[in-house]
Amino acid sequence: MSFAFGHLVGAWLLGKAYEKIAKKKIPALAWFLLLFGSILPDADFLLDWTLGTELHRTFTHSFIFLITAPILVYVFLWKKTERKHYSLALAGGILSHLLLDMLSTPGVPLFWPSFLHIRYTSIQWIDPASVGLFMGELETFKTRLQHAILDMAIGTAWILYLTIRKRIQF
Repeated sequence: MSFAFGHLVGAWLLGKAYEKIAKKKIPALAWFLLLFGSILPDADFLLDWTLGTELHRTFTHSFIFLITAPILVYVFLWKKTERKHYSLALAGGILSHLLLDMLSTPGVPLFWPSFLHIRYTSIQWIDPASVGLFMGELETFKTRLQHAILDMAIGTAWILYLTIRKRIQF
């Protein structure tokens, strides 16, 4: 499993590849949405941690989320002339996250609410009642979860700060 900065680097590489192939510079807001999209699917960790739910790698790691989140950006974005590009940037970030998570066990439930988890090497059905985020050594898991959430918060704050200060140069 990749933590936030791993997902950020994956999205950054995707953006740099796009710039090189298309010979176009990506605007700062599109960079922000691309990078934000790369960590957005793991926002469900916040619900797991605070409410004790077991939602990680469900809705936010599916095709449904990959489609609906960019549509919401498209519908509600204030810059009407460029909303297509910004929606695609968010979708690119989410897609890069899903592709990286497909490297790990148990994979990603792309067809959620079906619990078929897809990896590059296998497709398996995982019974949600048999494998939970809070099963096993609870204290070890909670510590790792807290570190992952802290990693996401620091990375998001860092990107937001650099974007506001106009210091991001890709």
